[in-house]
Amino acid sequence: MIKVFRKIRQDLLSEGKTGKYLKYAFGEILLVVIGILIALQLNVSRENHSNQKKLNKYLSLLVEDLEKDKSSLLECIEFDSIKNQLLNQYIDSGNLKLSSETIKYAARWRNFLIHKSTYNSIQSSNILELLDNIELQNSISEYYAFAEQVNNYENTHLNTQMSNFTNEILKRKRINLLYYKDNTNIELTAEEDSIFYGYFTHIRDIAALEVRNYNKLKEELDNLSVLIKMELK
Repeated sequence: MIKVFRKIRQDLLSEGKTGKYLKYAFGEILLVVIGILIALQLNVSRENHSNQKKLNKYLSLLVEDLEKDKSSLLECIEFDSIKNQLLNQYIDSGNLKLSSETIKYAARWRNFLIHKSTYNSIQSSNILELLDNIELQNSISEYYAFAEQVNNYENTHLNTQMSNFTNEILKRKRINLLYYKDNTNIELTAEEDSIFYGYFTHIRDIAALEVRNYNKLKEELDNLSVLIKMELK
């Protein structure tokens, strides 16, 4: 093809047809420019397709992580709801007795597990920059920021209080929770009742707060999942 164009130019010059030569040269330049623009457009299209494929892959993995988060949240909501109910029963009863079930729930806790390996990869590789949906970008960042906040609250407050309570009640009642299967009520002295009443009231309040935090986080999780699935359509 190049040889053909060269021959045409040489023929026009040899025949002294300068005007036609200039028109031909301009047309040839125009064809080259058009070819370059087409090639650039194809490269951009291929790059956009590759980026969209990469983005969809990470978003799909993010949905899987959110499903795991939701499972963990539901377990925490169920556990703390039961704990709150059992502790309320003891607090409201006015009796110097504890059920073994109350002891078990009061001395244990559930931690929300954040599955954020995909989110960490998205951050490190700047994948969010490929996302044009600003609302979705913000929702992803806000969800994981709030999830960290919920998790930090557990670690800095709940676990410390639970650990103190666990040590206290195990020491006073000599209970081994790993092997404790007695379903009868545990008798408390007046002194123990006054001590445990304070612990239980505090733990009950924490459990109620945790349930509210978990439900709020679950709501954000559900909204985020909907936005991601809409983006993947």
